[in-house]
Amino acid sequence: MASGVGAGLVISGQIYRGPGGTAGEIGHITLDESGPVCRCGNRGCLETFVAARHILSLLSGSHGADLTVPKVVQLAQRGDLGCRRVLADAGRQIGTGVANLCNLLNPRRVILGGDLAEAGDLVLDPIRESVARYAIPSAARQLSVVPGTLGGRAEVLGALLGAGDVRDE
Repeated sequence: MASGVGAGLVISGQIYRGPGGTAGEIGHITLDESGPVCRCGNRGCLETFVAARHILSLLSGSHGADLTVPKVVQLAQRGDLGCRRVLADAGRQIGTGVANLCNLLNPRRVILGGDLAEAGDLVLDPIRESVARYAIPSAARQLSVVPGTLGGRAEVLGALLGAGDVRDE
């Protein structure tokens, strides 16, 4: 299970890593400067509102401590109102971060990966709604938000792909 939130930026067909290799750290966009303290030391980062540990903490009182994000998604798809609410809230927060990316980079497509992608429109629709609300309208209209096809395997497969791309520079 992923502990953070990141993005892969593809510009002109190439992965963009930035000069320090930290490009794509969307999880550390500040959404609420008075929000929870993030592992990076800042407050209110996107990651503090949408990472697995946050989602699960919101539901532990009503659903137990052994809950997992795939189980939350499964319960939400079966109509569990608490799980649906938490996933929609996470989607809105992700959408706010994506809207910031739209305003800065004007991407054509955002692909949601990881366990949350398995929730489909339960998460994607709130993302799209936040993008429509907070992004520059012309950028929002050009953006397609879609689920990735790798689901929970995305992180591992991306790491394996990246390991094969390590070079001395």
